[in-house]
Amino acid sequence: MRTLIVPPAAIVLLLSCFAPAQGAPPSGQDIYRLGVAERVASCVVCHGAQAEGVGQFPRLAGLPASYIVDQMQAYADGKRPNPVMRAIAGALSTAQISAVAQYLAGTAAPYLPAGPSSPTLLAAGARLVALGKWSAGVPPCRDCHGPALRGGGPALPGLAGQPEAYLFVQLKAFHDGTRPGGPLGLMARIAARLDSRELAAAAAYASALREDQQAEPARGRSATTWRPRPQSPEHFTPPPDFALPADTEDAGAVLLGERIFDNTPRYAAPYTGNTLSCRNCHTDRGRNPKSAPLWAAVPRYPMYRSKNRTINSLAMRIADCFRYSENGTAPPADSPELLALLTYANWLATGLPIGIKPSASGYPALAAPVKTPDRARGAAVYAHDCAVCHGATGQGSAFAGAKVIPALWGPQSYNWGAGMHSVDNAAAFVYANMPHGAAGLLSVQQAWDVAAWIDSQPRPQDPRFTESVEKTRELYHKSHVYEFYGETVDGHVLGAPGTLEAWSQENPLPSGE
Repeated sequence: MRTLIVPPAAIVLLLSCFAPAQGAPPSGQDIYRLGVAERVASCVVCHGAQAEGVGQFPRLAGLPASYIVDQMQAYADGKRPNPVMRAIAGALSTAQISAVAQYLAGTAAPYLPAGPSSPTLLAAGARLVALGKWSAGVPPCRDCHGPALRGGGPALPGLAGQPEAYLFVQLKAFHDGTRPGGPLGLMARIAARLDSRELAAAAAYASALREDQQAEPARGRSATTWRPRPQSPEHFTPPPDFALPADTEDAGAVLLGERIFDNTPRYAAPYTGNTLSCRNCHTDRGRNPKSAPLWAAVPRYPMYRSKNRTINSLAMRIADCFRYSENGTAPPADSPELLALLTYANWLATGLPIGIKPSASGYPALAAPVKTPDRARGAAVYAHDCAVCHGATGQGSAFAGAKVIPALWGPQSYNWGAGMHSVDNAAAFVYANMPHGAAGLLSVQQAWDVAAWIDSQPRPQDPRFTESVEKTRELYHKSHVYEFYGETVDGHVLGAPGTLEAWSQENPLPSGE
């Protein structure tokens, strides 16, 4: 097990006097570089002149300011044990900590050379970071920390380029309960499901990731004993993610389909109208049986759908996702994007009998709420359990130029025609899958309530809009028990022309998004 060693000389330096010039209160940059007279020394000693990290000490450049403030408070309170940092945090005022945090958040620094690691360890880390370990309920690190692990929002720090030893020690502290588990205890929950070798692998891979790299596993045809076989729809397992079709063209289509599923705006840009990806509603790249898995849809089509009152092929069903959930346009039937998604879906369903509905179709059935879903109760659940990732106004988060956390309402979310706009669908998804990495944290009633809060917010128009919001509601929105389309909420008629635009002016996107 690795340990983080603080040299005695560094402690002396940290607690010695490196005073800034007298006069005006020191800036965050002054405090970082020069310290505070008679109380705190320069941070440069351990974290480097550009906050790039030194030795086993962490890189601070570019970390979210609020995250740094929270960690300093945890050091000061003793919740995050570290005698040196506790002394420093306790010696700084709230204003001084905030100033340093703001300075560091705006600082850029080159990544230090990564230390040597075994290819086997790095490969294992890549799989955890990019794919997760869904069999243990562990989502990919990149889902929250960004596709390049550069951060995912105010409470979600960058991991790329951090010293390997530092990352391992922190992951082990989460695992052992000696460091607070972060928002909702998510990191403690996740780390507890991994063993020491898995933690070491994740630390090694994240540390080796550079500025211009995205977290991705090595993919391609590999030697494997896996062979397709008939399976029961009640106990189905899709092909392992290291397997690919024998035909080269099919294998390429499967890989493209997986990429589109994972990052739809990037790989199917002509047909998307928001920043959502397929995996946001169908986790584990369409494999998770608790998240309306893609494979479970394959044996059911062609089938009649009341939504468009016609027999739908699987291609039509997938195209509808672009029209509604992606708030975009349907790809042509012969487009490379749609063909790749169809190939990927059919590959995942290898071994399923056709015409039989798998038990995993859709989201797991959710018990009826004891009380009528309530927006006010839902708002409290959202503030406590969802806003840390999705933001107070539901618009998700973008960090380091990448959209990381999806929007739940507003201009970048699903529209009023998407299945997720219905409270019953959203509640079932939330209960089975959220919070990310801590499914089951919410009660059935809380899932219904927070779904009511989310689905009673402005979002893009239903593409089927006909003449007026009243007529559109009558035609397409009256069959659900809990439905907010056309209702007046917080002074807005939901779904009415101009409502989303008015709301967007009142709730502008954070700068940089």
